[in-house]
Amino acid sequence: MIVRKWLQVEYLAGDGWVLSILSAVNRAAERRQVGALTDELRQLGLHVATRLGMIEALIGRINSGARRLEELIGTREPHHEFTLSRNGYVFPLPADFKYMFLVDLDALLFEVNSCCELIGRLFEKVYEHAGRPLPLTPVGRAIRQVLEAAGQDAGWFVKLDNHRNFFIHHGAPYFAVDLSEADAGKYDLLIMKSNLQSFEDEAQFVRYSELKGIVGGFQNSRAVVQQHLAGLFS
Repeated sequence: MIVRKWLQVEYLAGDGWVLSILSAVNRAAERRQVGALTDELRQLGLHVATRLGMIEALIGRINSGARRLEELIGTREPHHEFTLSRNGYVFPLPADFKYMFLVDLDALLFEVNSCCELIGRLFEKVYEHAGRPLPLTPVGRAIRQVLEAAGQDAGWFVKLDNHRNFFIHHGAPYFAVDLSEADAGKYDLLIMKSNLQSFEDEAQFVRYSELKGIVGGFQNSRAVVQQHLAGLFS
């Protein structure tokens, strides 16, 4: 069936990260230093900008979900708490909340990983448009070199890749709540690779604090990569 009428949704990038890079390309093209901005680069830039917007939306939803989870677990009874020496009773959560929260946690890892891959493609294409060879291949090594030269720890990318590969290819996420410091009003979310009954093996779960560190590393890397790519056309 032919589409004869539709609504065109506005997708203007609210995040100026990509715009700064593409503007640098346009200025260099006006000076006749490089060719005009290609449709491929423009579309790739929109892909990255859209993913960045999706990540921001997910972060907002997860933060809201974490606050809601803290409210819900505030209703727990002593018999719900598991310890090293005693099993408790599983704590019931509303199914709609539980699975939506799992969807968001899983989606955040996927979206950040996907956005990193798109940024890698953009990195390659911007270098190509500037008429310069990549300093290192594959592109991930080149980006890591840029980040480390700026004094950033790029170890978050390996953690992201490992966790995302597990959840997309080998299993599903589950979560539990670490109550070890609950008396001090501190909680940590444990994102598990199976429905664990003990937590001696830390390779089997990801702490929420570690997930925030991965996302924070990604967010911090953006300014460095942006300045580097725009600087190719200075």
